[in-house]
Amino acid sequence: MAEVKRDYAKMMNMFQSTAPETQTTTSGEHIDRENGCVELSISMLEHFPQHPFELYTGERFEDLKESIREHGVLTPVLVRKLDNDNYQILSGHNRCECAKAVGFKTVPCVVLSNLTDDDALMIVLDSNTKQRGITEMKISEQAHIYALDVAVNKRQGKRSDLIKNIEQNLEMFSNGADLETCTPVGNKLKTVEIVGDKYGVSKNTIARLIRIDILIPQLKKFIDNKQISVRAGVEMSYLSSFEQELIAKIINEYSYHLDEHKAHQLRELSKANKLDRINAVEVFEGRYGKSVTQKLKSFTIKPKFLSKYYP
Repeated sequence: MAEVKRDYAKMMNMFQSTAPETQTTTSGEHIDRENGCVELSISMLEHFPQHPFELYTGERFEDLKESIREHGVLTPVLVRKLDNDNYQILSGHNRCECAKAVGFKTVPCVVLSNLTDDDALMIVLDSNTKQRGITEMKISEQAHIYALDVAVNKRQGKRSDLIKNIEQNLEMFSNGADLETCTPVGNKLKTVEIVGDKYGVSKNTIARLIRIDILIPQLKKFIDNKQISVRAGVEMSYLSSFEQELIAKIINEYSYHLDEHKAHQLRELSKANKLDRINAVEVFEGRYGKSVTQKLKSFTIKPKFLSKYYP
């Protein structure tokens, strides 16, 4: 346990502009100055609005719950203070839920101050993807994270000092575990290249998955269960919401799978204002565009033969 305390102390020394608050505490707070953490009542902690990461369920939740029951919450929760004197969780939603499930009243927290909403969102994205590994997530969840990251970069650009400190702190949280790091990028890179470099994927992958993020929920579900390929999903993203709902109903009704070729046909029908249920089913069945008649081959009749009937 002494080693964990030293790690927390080093971690707190590295918080510069994001140092935890040390002002007078309110009810439900207790500052552990030796560890450099604040013990906060779980009842004062609020989930990040529209949290983009799926919370643990089933065996994964039970494993974390039993670990916390036995060892406590060893990695502090990252939070920021709200105007209502509560705190917003930036990293540690699952730890809080499991601690609450085993009967804990408080959890150790690091309180970050002077954050804009975009700063907070960057920390949510970076800290959670470091801990979970984005490639382990559903395609639709990856798509949403990439879309959020690109959007926040376009709005304000990276606050590299903030993210650098958070990444160093996450290394301390892991007690030396091998964490994926961000590759330095030049200022001239486009936003999708910056985000792609950060997650170790190509800019084309980022661009494709951003298109996936704008699909209706039903189609995202089909992508996650592999009824629709990612590239087919990109084609579907150019359809109207009404057309996407039509395709989703047909897939659900007949348990169809959609590949890129058929998706492209559906998109072409949409462009021509011909995408209806009949044509869509024809595409799924592989019949669309195929002629029902065959061309007759030309042949020659000799004059001698014709003369018998046409003198």
